[in-house]
Amino acid sequence: MFLELVMVRHAKSLHDSYVDLDMERHLSARGYSDAAEAARWCNTKKLIPSLLVSSPAVRAFSTALIFANRYGYPPSDIVLNGSVYEAGTRQLVYVIREFPAEHKCIFMFGHNPGFEETISLLTGKPISHFPTSGVARIQFDRLQWPEVEPGIGMLNDMYSRTCFAGVSMLSFSNL
Repeated sequence: MFLELVMVRHAKSLHDSYVDLDMERHLSARGYSDAAEAARWCNTKKLIPSLLVSSPAVRAFSTALIFANRYGYPPSDIVLNGSVYEAGTRQLVYVIREFPAEHKCIFMFGHNPGFEETISLLTGKPISHFPTSGVARIQFDRLQWPEVEPGIGMLNDMYSRTCFAGVSMLSFSNL
């Protein structure tokens, strides 16, 4: 038995001059299409979330809604967790350890630099760039969520529509 954590960075957002708070920034047109493509990729990889957890920022929640729509997941069941917004690695690991035991595949939607750093911390694999609409699939063998520790996750897959290290690619598998 294993746990899967799918970390999704929010899609491309606007730098709205008409919003006062960073949390209120909306997705751009490209963000909507990129998020839909990332959700499609997850679906082709047979990733089926039992729980969606999102930062309450509009851009992260909007990305989660696009994924929920793809999976037929009720939008009202998306868990908004304020601790994910602007979180560093320590806070994100705490959030992960608090996930309910009955959920074995959880999608979490949030922000850099926290997501990029947490992926590196959990897997021991340095991630130098985790772009908008990026997806990282992390597996934990024979654990419960409270037992998640740095370096014990396996980075099984990553998705990006952009480049990593100058190489254009859509997916990394079995990293």
